[in-house]
Amino acid sequence: MVKSFFSLKKNFFSSSFYLCFKAILLIWGFFLSPIECKTEPLDSYPVTSLPEVTVEESRVESILQTEQSISSVYGTDYNIMDTPRTVTPINQTLMKSAAIGSQGWPDPLSITMATPAAQFDASELYEMSSPIIRGKPGLTFINGIEQNVNNDGFFNPPWNFNMVENFDLVEGPPGAIFGATQPSNGYVNYITKQPYFDKFRGNVWDTTGMYENYMWGADIGGPIEKGKLAYRASYMGINNRLYYQYVRNEQQNFYFALGYRPTENYQIDFYSDFGTADYTPIELLLNRPTQSLINNGLYLTGFLPPPEVTAGTENNPPANTYLNSELPISRRATVKYPADIGQATFAMSQVIQRIHVSDNLDIVNNTFFWYQDQTAIRFETYEANVFKGDYEIDNRTEIRTNFDSDFKNTKLTHFIDSGFEFRFQRTLDYQSEVYLGNSWDALTENPQLFNFLLSNNFANFGLYPIPGSPAGGFFIPLNDETNQTQFFRLSPFYQHQLELMEKKITFFIGTRLDSYFVHSQTPPGTPTFLFQSLNTKQLNPLVNAAIIYRPTSWTSLYFNYNWQYTTNASGGGGYSPIFPATAFHLLNQLIEGGVKFNLLRDKCYFAISGFSEDTFLGNIEFPSTPASFQGLEANITFQPDRHFWIRMGYLLEQGVEDWSGFPEGPEMAQTYSTNFAKIYGLPLNNNGTFPPGKYALIGWPDQVFSGMMTYKFDSGLGLTIGALVLSDQYLGYDYRTRIPLQFVMNSSIFYSSPKWETRFNIFNFTNQKYWLPAGVGMSPTRELDYTSIVPGLPFWVQGTVVYKF
Repeated sequence: MVKSFFSLKKNFFSSSFYLCFKAILLIWGFFLSPIECKTEPLDSYPVTSLPEVTVEESRVESILQTEQSISSVYGTDYNIMDTPRTVTPINQTLMKSAAIGSQGWPDPLSITMATPAAQFDASELYEMSSPIIRGKPGLTFINGIEQNVNNDGFFNPPWNFNMVENFDLVEGPPGAIFGATQPSNGYVNYITKQPYFDKFRGNVWDTTGMYENYMWGADIGGPIEKGKLAYRASYMGINNRLYYQYVRNEQQNFYFALGYRPTENYQIDFYSDFGTADYTPIELLLNRPTQSLINNGLYLTGFLPPPEVTAGTENNPPANTYLNSELPISRRATVKYPADIGQATFAMSQVIQRIHVSDNLDIVNNTFFWYQDQTAIRFETYEANVFKGDYEIDNRTEIRTNFDSDFKNTKLTHFIDSGFEFRFQRTLDYQSEVYLGNSWDALTENPQLFNFLLSNNFANFGLYPIPGSPAGGFFIPLNDETNQTQFFRLSPFYQHQLELMEKKITFFIGTRLDSYFVHSQTPPGTPTFLFQSLNTKQLNPLVNAAIIYRPTSWTSLYFNYNWQYTTNASGGGGYSPIFPATAFHLLNQLIEGGVKFNLLRDKCYFAISGFSEDTFLGNIEFPSTPASFQGLEANITFQPDRHFWIRMGYLLEQGVEDWSGFPEGPEMAQTYSTNFAKIYGLPLNNNGTFPPGKYALIGWPDQVFSGMMTYKFDSGLGLTIGALVLSDQYLGYDYRTRIPLQFVMNSSIFYSSPKWETRFNIFNFTNQKYWLPAGVGMSPTRELDYTSIVPGLPFWVQGTVVYKF
């Protein structure tokens, strides 16, 4: 199987573009007849004036990509036909239809319903701010600024969808304007709620679902001074117990926005968010994933006495000495310790100023602040992550200018966006991980015993008390995650857009230079003999180039190249004092080409693209590992009128982790399935590694299909149906245990009127018994894929009622 995989991978890139090219020819021939189209190439510069920002009352909103401006790729608004990248704009209509954020946390498959290239990690639901995109964790941006107090989008407090108005999911790393601190295959740019400038309005709402799913909130706003000063305030409360045993999420979120337009040439917007959370840090739900469990729901029982529990191979008895028979198990069962600790306080504030100097010159300043204090202790694994008041301050100033020039009797139109970005970040993070969750028996053992502190072997792992932490908090000083870091990043950037041939051809070229000034050391509480520090200065360049060709008003062909160096990251986005110099120079490269069509008089959008990405994996106890991805993606949206729309997406992708140049291969908490350990008398939780070599992605389906369809009657009543198909997924680098092809179907019935809005979500209405891996693709938690698995939610319902005033 592995040999055939690499044979396919060897020719995959050329095959993908061949298929893409053939598809383009077929579609071109089919739609070659003249069709009028409303969408034209840009008739003006991206920024020549300051548009008034208003939010209208809830109404039927188009989900066609061509009717939504996109500023998340090049910093200023472009139509998707003029954006040389695969982008999925997700507005409120699409968020509600796909149930994104409807549970107060990122449901793992809700975003996949909207785009096949993204999925949230099912074992990190409460600590992810961005999904896995094209097989690797994505980056998080808020109103165009990177939120970097995290590692690969993980180690966040429970994400607050209450502050989100809409967002763009961009595939591939950021370009010159946004920049990137960590490597990725994509990112999410959240646009927060905007003030109401036209009139006062508001709403109160309540959401109730099965399994003690309770959420409520209110949102108000309006003008303070007509046309000049307006506000928006929003609140959300959550008290969820979820489907799984011993899992909870209690949140309080407060959001406020203020907009001021004193003159036509100046505007300033202020956004702030504050929240608290008391939750269960998940990571491990049901353990011992075997083929028998996946296929038949049979669980291997048996456990060690808690004092004997350990990880590794030393003092770890063979599994066949205590594992018993297989028995049926409830999909609600977990091996969570009931008193696991998850507590967080977080705050965000942002000020964006825009000055319109003239028709040829604009200045934009964006200042961003993020703070979080978080404690997450999982006693069953054992893992502790304690962030003590991490924060970041970022300021970016852009000077945007435009002008025309002539070259050999050809008119050239220029748009330049250049400036400077400054970032300061401070982290004080304590972390430990032992990974022994496969010792516990979810069926016959007392959950109060799922605690490594009860083991006589706990003292053997070099853990030290975390200063000021709740009881049970311990850390490992030198593990690449624990750190006390302060760093500056200074970043000049330049981006040039050039249009010619009456705007049929557009070139984009950008460059950026990130200068890092880093001081890192082991934090307070570290024994003197283990103290380490690091002082380093690093330069990381970025170059991106793209071309768009518009042979007709309804067609665009594009090619995009993005080349940049990024950095590895410890917990909280800081840097470990034991990082080598290579950790600050990780290549992140994208090659993408595709074609986009705006068809049937602006009612149908179709896009197909092929891509190749090179990046690195930020490991815990190993140097960063090279990884590569190749794939083909197609998306279509059809909305003939305000009553009906349909979306479909398909992703074919394969990825490889290259461990050839390392003394060891990939590490896993357990390098074989529990059943394999029983048969051959091997220890559970062996914390082993595979041999050096190249390994295909685990926990990632090579093929994904997603689709949604909505019909809404004039009465306000409507119906949405969504379907998702995932191909096989392997759980370990030995490729023995797999999740087979599976599908999930969701639906919702909704009603809207000027005063009321209701929605009744029906999840998994065919009640499929599907499974999700602990770590998706190159998620850091893929190390747990042989010790943890997530039973997908069964048939369940949730209702929301909104009163508008």
